[in-house]
Amino acid sequence: MSTPRHLLRRSAVFALFVALAASPLACKKGADTAGPDAAGGSVDQAGGTELRYKASAYKLRANVKFSFKATSPQGVNEAAGDLSGLLDVTDAGGGKIKVGLSVAEVREFVLGKDMLPPPKEGETPVDPKAAVQSFTGAFVADLRGELDEAGTKALPETAAAKEKKGVEAAVAGFATGVLGLPELPKAALVEGKAIETTERKDENLQGLVIPVDTTSKFTLVKIDNASGKRVAEVKYESESSGAVEQGKQMITLNVSAEGTVLFDLDDQLPVRRTSSSTTNISAGQMAIEIVNTIDSTFTPA
Repeated sequence: MSTPRHLLRRSAVFALFVALAASPLACKKGADTAGPDAAGGSVDQAGGTELRYKASAYKLRANVKFSFKATSPQGVNEAAGDLSGLLDVTDAGGGKIKVGLSVAEVREFVLGKDMLPPPKEGETPVDPKAAVQSFTGAFVADLRGELDEAGTKALPETAAAKEKKGVEAAVAGFATGVLGLPELPKAALVEGKAIETTERKDENLQGLVIPVDTTSKFTLVKIDNASGKRVAEVKYESESSGAVEQGKQMITLNVSAEGTVLFDLDDQLPVRRTSSSTTNISAGQMAIEIVNTIDSTFTPA
């Protein structure tokens, strides 16, 4: 298991490829989460409006911009990117969808020092920009966009991804996160009313398992039909905290995040997501702060 010092020194890499993978509308399931699971469709009902992806074949182009900054005793690491990807969605049956991923264009992909593992002795260095340009992958999710771990694990694309090493493996983890679909709330939402959910979940931080409590709030700000389609604007806010003792030191994790998703209720497709998050990790006298932003727009491809 990582020592606290090693954990913090490596957390910049962890945060880039995992924190960015966290959707800005990751629905937190808990005892106070309301609303039934729907078999499909974004529908208006007595309890409010449910947001769901359609279980059919369609393709989306995702244009993504992100920024990242990690500050620790080892210094400051920053990264930025501007790229486009293709999402090939098909019905996987049983209320699930399969999402194939590929990168269509890389306009910018800049990583700071120590963001990626160095090449081993005798190994040819891999250009991160070239690695992300050639990325392909896939995952299985439910109709809210929540990852189906078992279904994804069974995909041949997942088996192929396990063969990737070093820079290619790290870039693949990042690309899967930023190109994924926004997760949608489980609860049916009522315009102007905030719905709060809670969840306790074990998070794996560089091999260190930390139980984390998360409180999330979802608000349906409005439904705009100016474009001829009903587009829901949903605001998301969350606070997470957790701690675990390792040796004689306490490791603490605190995350605050907020974001907005625009979702086409008629076509059951994402339109845009924006998010920002701040993560603070501490171990004794050592601490690191990680700040992420991401802005994605989605159009039919």
